Amino acid sequence: MQGRKEPESPEMGVGAEGTERTAWAMGVIQLVFVIAVIAGAVGFSMALKGKESANRPQLSELRGEPVITVRVVQPVRTDFAPDVRANGTIQASAEVAVSPQVSGEVMSVSENFLAGSEVERGALLFEIDQTDFRLAVEGANAEIAAAKSNLAQLEADAELAVREWKELYPDREITDLAAQEPQLDAAKARLDSAIANKRTAELSLKRTKVFAPADARIVSSNLDVGQVVSPGQTVGRLVSLNSIELVVPLPLEQQALLEPVVGRSASFRRKGASDDERRATVVRVDASLDARTRLSNLFLKPERQRDLRIGDFADVSIRGDIYDGALVLPASALSRQDTVWVVQQGQLASRRIFVLGERNAGSEIVTAPFDVGDGVVALPPLEAKEGQDVTIRSEATVITSIGDVSNGAE
Repeated sequence: MQGRKEPESPEMGVGAEGTERTAWAMGVIQLVFVIAVIAGAVGFSMALKGKESANRPQLSELRGEPVITVRVVQPVRTDFAPDVRANGTIQASAEVAVSPQVSGEVMSVSENFLAGSEVERGALLFEIDQTDFRLAVEGANAEIAAAKSNLAQLEADAELAVREWKELYPDREITDLAAQEPQLDAAKARLDSAIANKRTAELSLKRTKVFAPADARIVSSNLDVGQVVSPGQTVGRLVSLNSIELVVPLPLEQQALLEPVVGRSASFRRKGASDDERRATVVRVDASLDARTRLSNLFLKPERQRDLRIGDFADVSIRGDIYDGALVLPASALSRQDTVWVVQQGQLASRRIFVLGERNAGSEIVTAPFDVGDGVVALPPLEAKEGQDVTIRSEATVITSIGDVSNGAE
């Protein structure tokens, strides 16, 4: 009958299912093989590393070696003057506020009373209107004249009173009241007061002109003609040239190279002015250390303060005293900042040293004399320890370069 579908053969269904199972099994086998290869490679690598590690000398074995071979140097003795070099800043020990002592209208201002100008001691800075103060002086003069006249009249009256008393009472001593002593004392006091008022008026008149208190540099000025000022009002600021100084912060180790520090001479150059070398003298040392940097300031007084601007940086060089018999060592001999190793009877021994400076661009150091034993270890072993047995190489290096004392530390 048309349209009837024949049933599928049983053999055909079983064959397709078997093919799928076979393909899945082959995939699993391949994955297992790849994993096995990777695991084998990792195991082989670990085995090689274990063999290499077993053949490598252990740190404990190295530490157990009885003798280490070192190379030593024989330092050269030389006379050396430490040259401490540092950066400093131009500062002023004090800044003075310019202010009038009397009030009034500003009549004139000097052309030098401007920021950056330098003025000499006694130079006029500005002048205040004197009219009121001249009148005060005239009033004080009139008060003095009146007081003198009153005193003269009282003195004449007192003289007459004394004469009359003696005529009437020749045997009796005149009383103070009869001699008009209280009136005379009051008149003299009024005269003294008038004289004092005149001096005050003259002083106020004198203070209408404000002068420079010293050779100074004007830091700032905010004054102009017509401005009304009052006592204590700041109209400008200046610094005395004598107060300009060079402040140099130094660590205590470098200060120790310069003892005694106060009174020691130095040279400096301002940044950007390498051809302008100036001399200075250390005048004092800061009484305390900076809490943050642990440095101490040296204060130097320049021989010439003019043209030194506040805030300028300077390169400073301070020469110390000459050390007789200082030792020159390679910089590689330093184990720590202040320690080297020497060989003493076949064993390592540490030495604390006092570094005075450097030479040859830092490749050599100069130290104060110390016991070098059989020689200074040129390159200390990393595991060096006190009393460790060592063998010195047959050739000992001797430093042959001796720097000139005048060159100091580079």
